[in-house]
Amino acid sequence: MTDMLKKVKFVEEASCEFRESVEWYESRAKGLGLRFTDEIDSTVERIRLNPHLYPKVTGNIRRIQVNRFPYSVFYTTEDDTILILRIFHNKRKPVEW
Repeated sequence: MTDMLKKVKFVEEASCEFRESVEWYESRAKGLGLRFTDEIDSTVERIRLNPHLYPKVTGNIRRIQVNRFPYSVFYTTEDDTILILRIFHNKRKPVEW
């Protein structure tokens, strides 16, 4: 049995990064923003299914690589909630946040 958490919350900064990335991909090719959204949804579902599987990068913050796109999702857990902290392009340095 997994320790699946029910709630997922994007903090404001992660929501903005997500939105900006979707817009950027959609401006490059029609439908690419939707494909990126699907991959983020899939990544969040992988986190929900097994939130403690992915490596910690600092403190209680964990990182998971997004499939098909050069992004990572940084998250932590609080009680029964997964907090999505950042949706970060892999070429950026995490010290930027």
